[in-house]
Amino acid sequence: MWVILLLFSVLAVFAQTPYLPGAKIEKGTMPLVMERSDSLAAMRKEGHLHLQGNVKFRHDSVTFGTERAHWDRNADAVYSENGFDFRYPKGNIRAEKGNYMRRTNTAIAENNAEARDSAGKGAFFGEKIIYNRGTEFLEIPLQPLAHYYFMEKGKLDTLAIRSKTMTYDQNKQIAIAADSVLITRREVVITGDTGVYNQKEGFLSLKGNPICHMSDYVVSGDSMFVKLNNNEVESVLVIQNAHGTQQTVSTSKKPAQYSEVFGDTLFLAVKNNRAQRLYVNVNAKGLFYEMDLPKYVNKMNGDRLDISFDLGRMKIAEVNGNAESLVFNITPSRKVDGKNESTGKSILIAFDSTQVSKIKVNGNMASGIYYDMSKMKKNPKDSLPEASETDEADVD
Repeated sequence: MWVILLLFSVLAVFAQTPYLPGAKIEKGTMPLVMERSDSLAAMRKEGHLHLQGNVKFRHDSVTFGTERAHWDRNADAVYSENGFDFRYPKGNIRAEKGNYMRRTNTAIAENNAEARDSAGKGAFFGEKIIYNRGTEFLEIPLQPLAHYYFMEKGKLDTLAIRSKTMTYDQNKQIAIAADSVLITRREVVITGDTGVYNQKEGFLSLKGNPICHMSDYVVSGDSMFVKLNNNEVESVLVIQNAHGTQQTVSTSKKPAQYSEVFGDTLFLAVKNNRAQRLYVNVNAKGLFYEMDLPKYVNKMNGDRLDISFDLGRMKIAEVNGNAESLVFNITPSRKVDGKNESTGKSILIAFDSTQVSKIKVNGNMASGIYYDMSKMKKNPKDSLPEASETDEADVD
């Protein structure tokens, strides 16, 4: 009988509360309550309680369980030594060990820690996860990895983010990754020094040498904004020192083509992981050549460069503002028999397959010069045709 009385007196000390039934209680001020344990050992003067077997605690809407715990009443904290299963309304955290501090509303999970949201749309992994339930803020300072899940054609797919440190604002649904950021989504690979993922708005922003690799295009610059639609890349905006490259694969009828663009800003529209439209502004420069003729580099320069693609290959390129172009003419037998140099207010270049099919130059001072390289090879003494200056020049 005295053992039972001692047990009840110990529990009364550890779970005592000044709150009366029906009293208005502010969030976070509820006491920390032990709901169950198979066994306990108490050190009443020191304010310590050692618990083992099916241990469960509750604090407001939070519950957590473990197999072995040390409850420090003076610090108002519980330290778990054998498993840590922490549950709250918006998700749960699990790890090999952990602790919970009632005064700061903070849970710390360590060793193979993972945090998942209640909707099953995201998860965080790391060797240590710190969660503040008051601010709804997660911090993963060791080996962080974030997964965002979604259904694609009936199958579960994942957007993954890795870095050296990471934080997540659960209320705003914003994850911030710092140092050696790596973001992957199928064939898409994005790297940078720092990255921010806004889950609610569906966009990524990166700084510090960001590079985005897609199946058929690579873009880089000082800062980058990636718009996502169902976690698929919809567009990429690059600010300052923008650079884009593309290399198409060769087929039985079409040689591989390499293209490159430079400018102050770059915007790339993407569909099904392929380039659709490309815009380069301010000091726009572009070049392209076919891989079997790498010495003959076509060039396009101006204030703005717009390119549209068809199945990943350039279809139309237009240069506006102080436009200049150099385009080589290639025969069906893969011989270079001429080149065209043009200047004007705008220059439009149309492609048939990989070859240039038409050049259109506009402007009051539009001009185009065609050099017949085949005649030069036959008779080097032949003079080149003189330049023609017209309001509009077409070269087929």
